[in-house]
Amino acid sequence: MSEVIDTPPNTRKPKPSSWPRYIEAELGFRDHWYPAFFGAELTEADISDHHGDEVSNIRTEVLLGERILFRRVNGKVYAVEDRCRHRGVTLAARPECYTADTITCWYHGFTYNIEDGKLATVITDPQCPHIGRIGLHSYPTEELAGIVWVYIGDDDPPPLAADIQPELLEADLTVAPFGWSKVVNSNWRIAAENAFDPGHAYIHRNSELVIENRVPTVLSNTNIKRGNGMEVVDPEEGPIGVRIERAGGTQVWEAVAAEGVSIGARFRPGDPGAMEGMVPDVSIWLPAGVTVDPFPAPGIMQFEWFIPVDRGRHRYMMTWAKRGLTTEAQRQEFFAELEGSWLNDVPEKFNHDDVFAREAMAEFYDRGEGWANERLYGPDAVITAWRRLVSHRGGKIQTPAHAWADEETA
Repeated sequence: MSEVIDTPPNTRKPKPSSWPRYIEAELGFRDHWYPAFFGAELTEADISDHHGDEVSNIRTEVLLGERILFRRVNGKVYAVEDRCRHRGVTLAARPECYTADTITCWYHGFTYNIEDGKLATVITDPQCPHIGRIGLHSYPTEELAGIVWVYIGDDDPPPLAADIQPELLEADLTVAPFGWSKVVNSNWRIAAENAFDPGHAYIHRNSELVIENRVPTVLSNTNIKRGNGMEVVDPEEGPIGVRIERAGGTQVWEAVAAEGVSIGARFRPGDPGAMEGMVPDVSIWLPAGVTVDPFPAPGIMQFEWFIPVDRGRHRYMMTWAKRGLTTEAQRQEFFAELEGSWLNDVPEKFNHDDVFAREAMAEFYDRGEGWANERLYGPDAVITAWRRLVSHRGGKIQTPAHAWADEETA
């Protein structure tokens, strides 16, 4: 099943490149785990009247062009394709649930089991031969770090740990059970590259968060390459990605913009009143997750994801974590700090610049010939390293033509 809701594809053929599969992966890569939403956003299924009235405690998302319906039953989140096998209508358009573990199509009464997707009955034809023989595609799910993850693929899923930022597995890490997300009008690849591009720090020099909190923000990092501020992590098993040490390479704090005009960072490490301990390391991991450590303040780590929705959109998610919190009081204090400031300030006063940049590039890359006509420069070495790595190790490319075959039970 793959239902694409997006802008027309770029029909112009790009020039040959060093990362052809990356260019083809407009909808992302199959056979990977993706974050879908924060677990607290989906409550337990509760059918009190059993009359099938429209219910609100389901959730539907489009990931990699596929419509997926989620429901929590007895604490566990299940996911099935959001498309009736009869005539293809979207179940979530008018969800009906007569029991907690089934969903009924509002059009003709085809009723499916949420746990495995199998057709359990047809209200308008109780003797229908399809019962027990066809069903919705069922997606593996897991919950970790307050996030519901879904596996989009054809084979048995690998361990979730292979597709997430390795820091999320640290034993002493407390991850907030909430965060922020927004659908952004650009392709996921543009978002991923924006997040760890060393030169893009320039757009943040006047961010409200930087000014209000006096955060030292470098203009750029140059001379980053393998062994000098950059590490390509490419094991046979486990997370695959690129690490960038912001303290590596050559930090640019001031430069000449034009004759007689110089541009400098607003705050530098060591300036009076400047926030200390804020030269973050950044890493990006397949299929598309980033860690920024520390940010937005010393001791806090920011996690970001860029999940393909369709060719022209991605879901931008973020949350925060902290190490070494040993008591519940410490954890609650951290959550209160996030809710009181960073939960709103980071996306609205800092990362909104990133959203602006991605949408400003969309026409060039998503609908134009950006992949063929871009002219990269020195700091883009980390981007080209990522493109080569993903082109080589990303796996099966998601395509609009993908569709689930009818699976009948003997």
